[in-house]
Amino acid sequence: METDELIQKCRAITLEDKKEDKVSFAGKMKAKGAETVERCLLGNVLITRVVNKEGLRVTMQQVWRTVREVKIENLGDNSFMFKFALEADKRRVLAGGPWHFDRALIVPIEPKGIRNITTHAFTHTSFWVHFRNLSIMCKNADAVKEPGAIVGKVEEVESDDNGECIGKYARARILVDITKPLKKIIFLEQDEENKIPIPVLYERLSDFCYYCGKLGHQF
Repeated sequence: METDELIQKCRAITLEDKKEDKVSFAGKMKAKGAETVERCLLGNVLITRVVNKEGLRVTMQQVWRTVREVKIENLGDNSFMFKFALEADKRRVLAGGPWHFDRALIVPIEPKGIRNITTHAFTHTSFWVHFRNLSIMCKNADAVKEPGAIVGKVEEVESDDNGECIGKYARARILVDITKPLKKIIFLEQDEENKIPIPVLYERLSDFCYYCGKLGHQF
């Protein structure tokens, strides 16, 4: 059959049934899916070279020390799905971060709903942050939330039952936008002539560029 004739025949074809094929995400399918999601984490390793899945699995199993084995699926571009047998293991891992592999930060997120897993953005992770050089008047949970809000979303401030921060520095767990330069110093201003510098330090900080202030590389 000549090419021109084939083209003419294709043009003559009409599709009578234009109804979309749909599947309702409800009932047992939704319940089972929700159960699976509750035991999953997505994670991206902030490193330029390709991450070996088996090496990541073995390393994180040793570091996390979960009750049951964690299964890993490679999603491409150094992104992975971590499937926990127990939701309690997943919650403990989330609360214990940040975690690293080969000195690179692992950015975890909890998958939500039925959206495509490749569309999740790995932009935020939680750090324990130190605020140094605080005056006695500022060493309470409410006051620490002020500089904490400049760093990111304050999730928790370490304090005693009275809300007071004990020790040489204040410590807060903060959800940080890692696509932006990390805050390294904040000034506490009482008036224009009296500014107190507050150094900001991050626990378990991975590869960090002191030039641009971003994570994922050293220079």
